[in-house]
Amino acid sequence: MSAILSADDLNDFISPGVACIKPVQNVSGSKDGQQDEVEIQIDQDGEPLEVSKADGEASKLNPAQISLSDCLACSGCITSAEEVLVAQHSHNELTRALEENRTQQTKKVFVASVSHQSRASLAGAYGVSVAVMDKLLIDLFVAQMGFTHVVGTSLGRSLSLIYEAQNIIDRKTRGVSGPTLSSVCPGWVLYAEKTHPYVIPHMSDVKSPQQITGCLLKSLVARELGISRDNIYHVSIMPCFDKKLESARPEKYDGELPSPDVDCVLTPKELVTLIEENTNIYSLIPPHTDITKLPQPASMSNIYKQVAPKTWPSIELAWASNEGSSSGGYAYHYLAALQLHLMASDPSVYNPQEFELVTVGGRNSDVYEMRLLFRKEKVGSAAVVNGFKNIQNLVRRLKPSKSTVSSNPLANRRRARLAKANKSDDSSDTDQADPSKCDYVEIMACPNGCINGGGQISPPGDVSAKEWLASIIDRYRSIETISLFDSPDARAVSDIIHWSSQFIDEFNISEMRLSKTYFNTVEKPTDQAALLLGTKW
Repeated sequence: MSAILSADDLNDFISPGVACIKPVQNVSGSKDGQQDEVEIQIDQDGEPLEVSKADGEASKLNPAQISLSDCLACSGCITSAEEVLVAQHSHNELTRALEENRTQQTKKVFVASVSHQSRASLAGAYGVSVAVMDKLLIDLFVAQMGFTHVVGTSLGRSLSLIYEAQNIIDRKTRGVSGPTLSSVCPGWVLYAEKTHPYVIPHMSDVKSPQQITGCLLKSLVARELGISRDNIYHVSIMPCFDKKLESARPEKYDGELPSPDVDCVLTPKELVTLIEENTNIYSLIPPHTDITKLPQPASMSNIYKQVAPKTWPSIELAWASNEGSSSGGYAYHYLAALQLHLMASDPSVYNPQEFELVTVGGRNSDVYEMRLLFRKEKVGSAAVVNGFKNIQNLVRRLKPSKSTVSSNPLANRRRARLAKANKSDDSSDTDQADPSKCDYVEIMACPNGCINGGGQISPPGDVSAKEWLASIIDRYRSIETISLFDSPDARAVSDIIHWSSQFIDEFNISEMRLSKTYFNTVEKPTDQAALLLGTKW
């Protein structure tokens, strides 16, 4: 169990459309230790040479190498600037921060949030239930490492699900064309920004559970302890390495709450490495810990309550899960919210007994579509698309058509045949899912979604990857769920919205700061020297 990336972690692959960019170190120098001024030239064989301007001595340049440390587990490519950000979010950085805090007069307060998928992965690795792992994690952070508060990400996820559903319904009501694409997966967001910026107008700007949880947790703890947010160090346990980049993304509305909402992101692999490298912590979680010997209150609710901020709205909202996919259930919750919206808009017409939710498979198990039917007629649809191979197919279908038709007659005939075939397929659209025609698409970069994130713990050598993933999904499904939109009056939704409105007023921040993100188109490099020195895959 190591946090070091290996080839096994790269469970999906995509070839970047631009050259990977990495700093090139100049290792040449004069005999007295002073570096000579050099220039790059191309010899007659097309090979790059480094030529000294002082004496004309030429030497061949070695090809630039991109190592696994330059890449994220589920991102298409990573720049050198991003690699620095990733290095700032490591178990070594957390250890350093804890050590510095012991020697400084101004003490930082450490808090943590733990995602559902990470809890399931750790529980599977140590052969315990998720509830038992929650106890161990709380004891690890609070008793062993001195953290003051630990929460699950359920409250942040619930708000993200509600904001997302409202956003899609609003776009649908306004007649916005094309599907709304989720943006809670940072690997997918990076890919879109770097290679397919034309899909950005389709992307939802609702924040992920990690970022919303960070904003809530830091603000509530700061007020409870009477300290500045700057003095709070928030560690987020996430299933994906790309979450490190998401946490480092500057806030668009940082004037309201300038300090970052998440200071360090660790994956389950890195957390295990942290435990193994600190023997006093490792002794807490051997493979067969006797749970009865750990000091604990009578119930899990009491445990959760003891380590949550006093003003956390609901203990159940701290650790409970949701229905739908193991990535959060965004597609499912949109359709559940849409049904409630239609029932509220005209109760005399939309009888809840006449709604039906059907699932339609796609080309593989990582693509499927859910359709909300009323009296057998489709009133809404949402798709789930996991893995970059399927994402590529989706973004190709969303690419704007060119204004001019190709002059190649063979290409025109082929295009006509494909159009005819697609038209034939549309006549029986219940046969196969088509995410490009849905209202909403839940997109995750990793195959099988977040439960199979690149930072999750790998299976033991005697267990197949398929069997291991199935066992982790079973543990994820064992987490108690809360229903947001299933009740006729959606009481849970109204309570959460009411509480979040109070939070916004009390802390004098905007709803945009709490719930909205943004996207940037990453320009392709045009510097020929950079393209020459960069290595293309």
